[in-house]
Amino acid sequence: MSILSTLASFQAPITLLLIIFGPSLLPRIFNFFRRKPPSLIPTPPSVPKPLSLKLILGIHTLWILKQLVVPPINLFSTYNLPISVSNAQIRYTLLGPENDQIKNLHPMAELLLTRLKIMDSRLLYLRLGHKPLMECMWCQTELDYLIYSLPDILSKYIMEAIFLGLLGWTWIAGQQASQRANNFRSPFGWTLAAAASLECGAKWIWDLRVVEGDATHLASIIHTLRSISLLLFPLIYTFAPLPSAEISPDVLAPIISNTTSTLRLTSLARSAIQRSPRLRETWNMIGRQDAEHSEIAKRDEEVRRFIKDLDIDESTMRYNAGNWVKEGWDGMVRVDPTPK
Repeated sequence: MSILSTLASFQAPITLLLIIFGPSLLPRIFNFFRRKPPSLIPTPPSVPKPLSLKLILGIHTLWILKQLVVPPINLFSTYNLPISVSNAQIRYTLLGPENDQIKNLHPMAELLLTRLKIMDSRLLYLRLGHKPLMECMWCQTELDYLIYSLPDILSKYIMEAIFLGLLGWTWIAGQQASQRANNFRSPFGWTLAAAASLECGAKWIWDLRVVEGDATHLASIIHTLRSISLLLFPLIYTFAPLPSAEISPDVLAPIISNTTSTLRLTSLARSAIQRSPRLRETWNMIGRQDAEHSEIAKRDEEVRRFIKDLDIDESTMRYNAGNWVKEGWDGMVRVDPTPK
């Protein structure tokens, strides 16, 4: 519970950090955790984000940041009042001197102050927020207040789901919109549904207790967590790396066929060389010439000094290269040089 209270107390600094560092930090986080492809495999070029996507993300981000900067009213946290404060002190804090209270008091405010005379109603205020206890005229029990607050809770997640659905339109999010929708729409939809259920369950089940004259402001904390989550969802949806596309068997079939043909031709060429005396003699001569060139290079002082400067170990290189060739050859399709 202390963690939640700490989060609520640092809501303003968190909002400021999100405003300053959020737009540039999130793509860097994704690039840091993204698995780097092997150097031999070319990295696909990044697709630039269209202006329409940047505009709609900017509007959404500003709207959520406004909710973080200007959260829903909470009488106790706004005016720094403990939950155990007297009702007269709340009335005085809100309305000022006693002679101005009657002419300035709205009927709905009078209803709220009347309900806050009871400690259970104050705890319910911290759980469900200001609006249900202020506006619901027919509410009598905790279930009534929760039912009244459900449309306000669910509407935020429904609007977020609609917004994520808009990011699946090509004319808004660009050429990757359909691919991102196919990969991310279902997980994000279930995440929003789970978050809405979790918020409703927390506000209904969480049992607040008064400790040292105060209690956890659950509604304010949930508002902060929800706003940060709804702020990050579209950014994660937009900048998260797409999974690698699966290679179709129709594409692999000609590649495997060409590889098999190459291996077969290589095996046949080796067999032909061994069967022909002239080709075998030519092959051996080329091998002797390569060996002579290698020996000349090894005896050359310039080559030796160059190898020493680069700290090259010939035996280690030969061993590693042999293992590399052996492993690659073992993974290839063996072809019989004399097929029947």
